[in-house]
Amino acid sequence: MFIMKKLNILALAFASMLTFTACESDNDSNPTIQQPSTFQLNTPALAVNVYDLENSGSIKLTCQQPDYGYTAAVTYFTQISLTGTWNEATSAEADDATYIELDGSYTTCEFLADATQINRAIMKLGSIDSEEEMPADAMTLYVRMRASLQSGYECYSNVIELSVAPYFVPLVAADPQMWYLIGGCIGDGGWGAEIGTGVIPMSLVDGHKYDEQTGEGLLTFTGYFPSDGGFKIVQVPGQWAEQWGGVDNDINQPKKKDDSGEGADFFVPVSGYYTITLDTKADVLKIEKADDKNVYSHLFISGDFNGWGTDTQMTPVNVAACMEGHNHIWMFDLDATGGDTTTKFLYDGWSPNWGAANFPFGIGTNGGANIPVAAGNYRVIFNDIDGYYHFFAK
Repeated sequence: MFIMKKLNILALAFASMLTFTACESDNDSNPTIQQPSTFQLNTPALAVNVYDLENSGSIKLTCQQPDYGYTAAVTYFTQISLTGTWNEATSAEADDATYIELDGSYTTCEFLADATQINRAIMKLGSIDSEEEMPADAMTLYVRMRASLQSGYECYSNVIELSVAPYFVPLVAADPQMWYLIGGCIGDGGWGAEIGTGVIPMSLVDGHKYDEQTGEGLLTFTGYFPSDGGFKIVQVPGQWAEQWGGVDNDINQPKKKDDSGEGADFFVPVSGYYTITLDTKADVLKIEKADDKNVYSHLFISGDFNGWGTDTQMTPVNVAACMEGHNHIWMFDLDATGGDTTTKFLYDGWSPNWGAANFPFGIGTNGGANIPVAAGNYRVIFNDIDGYYHFFAK
């Protein structure tokens, strides 16, 4: 009996030791994440002075990592306000948010907030459109940080005040960032760099809001692709530094060129119509099967420049043999150096016809407005599937 009791005690002690070791191991490798309510953004030592934004490259900020219960990989974002309030926009279309989050992020507790971005944000938040509307004296700027974990946990720092002297810059939004299709069945199939023969632009998305500073956002393209026609997507015609290809030629494994190299040409598995969607801000590319589209044998361009005649033909762009009977991209070289003009795109008898009030690019709709063309010399590209047009200055 004594021997059995001794063995039982030893067994219990051993089991307890195993349990303690297992729990200790779990705590080390799988720490419990706690959600902090805030974290500390430090007031810079130079905050007693006025930051001259025109002559400053950046403002140095430091913080203490939020207490997540362990040393976490945190990403930080800088937010600024003119009022010390942090209200979101009332809708996706509204422009009434009371703060702006600057572009770029940081992964350390010491970072440099770009002075140019800060100044542009002040212009926008203050709705400053002219030199006369600029504040005569230094102004108070409210700054806080947003901390985020990859798992989704986020919190905001305390708010600090900085005295800054902004300068006037006109707020002109950047043009949307363009990307182009190139390949053996794109244009003339020669993999060239000329818009309209070697490369064709992807289309802008109607109603989408593009980043005002970078032009990044959504692009799309729907068209016919033969299964034996390889293609890629490039940002700058004639250059390969920024490009998308496919791992093992697979449209379901898109790869943007990086330090590890580039993807191969894309090949669709079955000939047919496909829709390409590229988010240039998030670097996400999708290629999906689409329904067949109506094919026009010819299109015309008309406007003040030709007396609104209906016999000025546009040139089909996809003329490679592998695209026979499936062209949807049209081209015309418009010489408007004599002055401003207007134009529209049309099929026989103005049914349908495409126009819009935007220039140099836009989404034409059937029966839309005349396109106002500024004086110049242009190569015009028109997509009859989505109505996208672009006047490229020659």
